[in-house]
Amino acid sequence: MEELYLKGPRALEIREAQPLPVLKENEVKIRLIYGGICGSDLSVYKGKLQYASYPLRPGHEIIGEVIESTDVGFSPGMRVVITPNTFCGECIYCKAGKSNICENKRSIGVNCDGGFAEEIIVNSRYVLHVPDEISKEAAILIEPLSVVVHGIKKVAISPGKKVLVVGCGTEGLLATALADYFGGEVTAVDINVKKLELLKGFKNTNVCHPSELDHASFDVVIEAAGTKKSVESCFTYLKPGGQLLLIGITPEATIPVAQVVRNEQQVMGSIIYEFPVDFQASIDYLADVRFDPTVFISAIMPFQRYEEAYEMALSGDYAKIVLQFKGDAVS
Repeated sequence: MEELYLKGPRALEIREAQPLPVLKENEVKIRLIYGGICGSDLSVYKGKLQYASYPLRPGHEIIGEVIESTDVGFSPGMRVVITPNTFCGECIYCKAGKSNICENKRSIGVNCDGGFAEEIIVNSRYVLHVPDEISKEAAILIEPLSVVVHGIKKVAISPGKKVLVVGCGTEGLLATALADYFGGEVTAVDINVKKLELLKGFKNTNVCHPSELDHASFDVVIEAAGTKKSVESCFTYLKPGGQLLLIGITPEATIPVAQVVRNEQQVMGSIIYEFPVDFQASIDYLADVRFDPTVFISAIMPFQRYEEAYEMALSGDYAKIVLQFKGDAVS
């Protein structure tokens, strides 16, 4: 059995993994099918996350199939996804239904071993069954889509509402697709035209370079680029009474407080998701044939080609790059 192993920043290799131990109570052994490379994986790879730990096995966006389980809720052959963020269930935030901001949260692939291995063991509380009608290509998007699902619940998007999405990385693309699905009149902006080309098939969506927005204004603005400049630009386009949702992360930005107060604008932050409710909502959306974000998968390749896959992801010219751990890659 092989795994990817990050010895330190930019020191990624493939190696033979240690044999997995005998399962404990409420554990699931999973054979990976796909692993998606996320922006946070790239930050850990580059050494840009202060709270990352090394060495470790990277990766957290995975779909696999159950090999064996000591939890009767999971049987061999069942396809599953996992939440990569642990939660204690005991702190004040967990008890308030906000496990996404658990005081004792750990993130696999960031500050503990992740999922990029042919086989892994996960506590069953972090595992969720994927229905047969969801393709494995759609299923690998459940985790990143859940980030958007969690955030977008905080804003009001309905037919006719004008929505601006700033930044078209994977989360921005998924936010655009979901806002389009809700019937919003969506505009998506990015400085990389290759990202915007991925949105051509979405009927309610216009795309452009940020410089082409002129004096447009929007009911809802979703910031998904995560830079100081992009966050600050969002206030220029926010209507009075409008809502700004911050999904991207930057250390700091300047907020025009007088504008926000005088116009009764709302600014909301959103981090990851609540498991399993947001994962289940993502599955429900993906089960609808009218919603198909698999067009955002730019490449699927064997995990042995991890160097090429990471370089593609780092280039910024692609959407989701997926590693194949089982079976034949489709592209």
